[in-house]
Parts: sequence; C-alpha cells; structure tokens
Amino acid sequence: MSQLKQNDNSYQKYVIIDTNVIQVFEALTTNMDKWWAKIEGSAQKKGDVFKISFNGNSYWKFKVTNITEFSSISWKCIASHQNHNINGMDEEWLDSTLHWEIKQDNDLIQVHFLHQGLVPHGICYNACSSAWDFYITDSLKRFLEHGEGKPEFI
Repeated sequence: MSQLKQNDNSYQKYVIIDTNVIQVFEALTTNMDKWWAKIEGSAQKKGDVFKISFNGNSYWKFKVTNITEFSSISWKCIASHQNHNINGMDEEWLDSTLHWEIKQDNDLIQVHFLHQGLVPHGICYNACSSAWDFYITDSLKRFLEHGEGKPEFI
C-alpha cells in the first residue's frame, strides 16, 4: 500500500511490536475493543461498516475500503460525533482515511499508521495525534505483547 509514502503532513505513527502479523491483523479487525474502544459492527472485509464509541458520547463510523489479509487495512470515516465542544472537529474527521500497514521484520512486526486528513494545522490535530500516540504506541503494543491493552472503557 503506497498510502503511507504520501507526504501531505498527515499524522503518521510507526511502532515495532514483538508479536506476529496474524495477531496484529486480528487486533485491527476483530479485537479493537481490547486496545481502542467499544466496537459495533464488523471490520473484517471490504465494505464492512463499524462504529467506535467512547463513553457513549463520542463515536466515529468507518467503512473498510481496503483489506489485504495480514498486510494492510484502510478505513474511511463516514460519520463523526465528538463530544469535545470544539467546532469543526467532526467535519475534519469526515472523509479522512486511516491506513494501516503490517510488515514482518525478522522476529518483530512493524506497524505503520497514517491518518490521512489529520494535519498539523487542523482543529483536532493536537488532541487527536496525542490520542493516536497513546492508542498505537502504548495500548495496541501492550495488548499485543502482554495481552492487556488500555482501551477507552465505556
């Protein structure tokens, strides 16, 4: 997937995880509630629609636009309701795309993430990039390496 090579200043994160590609793929398709937040719907095949909810107040709906088993996943944000009382945050998320790449590197896995549309001059960048930093480099990594992430509890 060449999406991660684009240089448009969108938020990107890279993490090395001591796990295998199967577990990463499952964390991004069926186990998001173990490291991110409550999920409703399915994220297992192209065309699936799922909803991620935080404390019942904020949510995002995504459509799976690309999925290559054990290698790459892309989600397009099709609905956003953030309860942060910051005008423009929801509009900024709409039509943004989240891209994941999973690559084997010897005994470790490289996970590359791009939130295309989350840019430094945007309204949500500071809050959202900090949240992604936590969920990717702490919660997802912890879940995959130690079996217990730090998802948003409902």
